[in-house]
Amino acid sequence: MTLMHLVPRLFSAAHHRRPKPAPLMAALIVALAAVFQPVGAFARDIPEDLNIDLSSIVVSKEELICLALNDYWEARSEVIAGRIAVARVVLNRAMDGRFRSNLCEVVKQSRGGALHRCQFSWYCDGKADTPYDPKVWRDSLKIAAAVLQKDSSLPDPTDGALWYHADFIRPSWALGYESTTIIGTHVFYREAADLGDAPKRKPFVERMNVFADWAATRQTGGNRTIAAR
Repeated sequence: MTLMHLVPRLFSAAHHRRPKPAPLMAALIVALAAVFQPVGAFARDIPEDLNIDLSSIVVSKEELICLALNDYWEARSEVIAGRIAVARVVLNRAMDGRFRSNLCEVVKQSRGGALHRCQFSWYCDGKADTPYDPKVWRDSLKIAAAVLQKDSSLPDPTDGALWYHADFIRPSWALGYESTTIIGTHVFYREAADLGDAPKRKPFVERMNVFADWAATRQTGGNRTIAAR
């Protein structure tokens, strides 16, 4: 709901007791609406003037937006390669049987629904998740659309990574994993070739559009085990 939708309600109760807003007040209302309405138009949706052919995307619009939100909150300050790498981790998880196949469920995965216990920390940090920068949000949508194209030619710069962390921390869960690359401020990991009794790492196959190939055959809504870090 935009500010202009709220204004009539604010004045309706006093309609018969007070004069109409002065011209200065009316101008202020219009100015405020002009400031806030574009942000609302971009928030968690695709702007009307951003031409994304959803028929060329291998997942639903909802999943596209979830991937874009993850880019916005996890990687918007990274170089383009770093943002693509973070997106690829989400796609790699979706293709792994220990995670959910739906991108939104991958992004929103949590451990018990507790605060700060999500796989992607922005989702349960207790803060609002609505993008506040329209330009950056457009870029996030473009990146998500690029990696989700049926005919995408973007390779996976992480070499099949399922995990990553910022380069200024040393989390205990990374012990025993194999670092595949460092891009920007993120370190990326996959399972080492031999982790004892842990599941053996799948051979990483460098195919340009492995996610699109997989998405074409996935069963929507299938129950899968969620892997925790």
